[in-house]
Amino acid sequence: MSAPQEGAFGPYAFSLTAEEAQIAASRAGLRRSLAGGLIGAHLAPLAAFVLAILFVAVLGLTGLVGRRSAEAALILAAAAFLAQRLLTRRRFFANRRLAQMEIEALRAVGALTLSVEADGLRLDGPTQPMRWRFADCVDAEDAGGLVYLWPRRGAPAIAPTRAFRDVTEASRFARYLAARLPQSLARPRPDL
Repeated sequence: MSAPQEGAFGPYAFSLTAEEAQIAASRAGLRRSLAGGLIGAHLAPLAAFVLAILFVAVLGLTGLVGRRSAEAALILAAAAFLAQRLLTRRRFFANRRLAQMEIEALRAVGALTLSVEADGLRLDGPTQPMRWRFADCVDAEDAGGLVYLWPRRGAPAIAPTRAFRDVTEASRFARYLAARLPQSLARPRPDL
């Protein structure tokens, strides 16, 4: 089976609904927040906190450290962990708010037409066209009723699956986009 050419897809005309914009903004904010890596940014601080508690508890119970010093160390470890969690939560909200503004600006344009070009996607509306080059993108996916093309920075290219003939075409389109990404950046995707 040969891969379809760019002329095989589109153009697709649609307007984003408020619900689709909200779903896209939530997903974009989450992806932006987790871009630094789940393990390093979220799980490592938890592991460090648990290890610090265990270490201090062992030292306190064996008598190598005084009880008051152990209690103070536990309080400092808990305070540091909570401060880190608060900063992480603020970053999540800030990224979601930024993504909401970007996606809402896209929705506010109104009627859009998504076209596939040789080197990327073009989204035409009443204002100047927006472009996403495949070379500047890191992932493509079909999730939550939307097809996304994720750039390294900025808002993703979005097309609702209702703009396609059927769900199968939307999935084929997402796989086509993923196949056009630079191989060093694209994640391996299972065949659907």
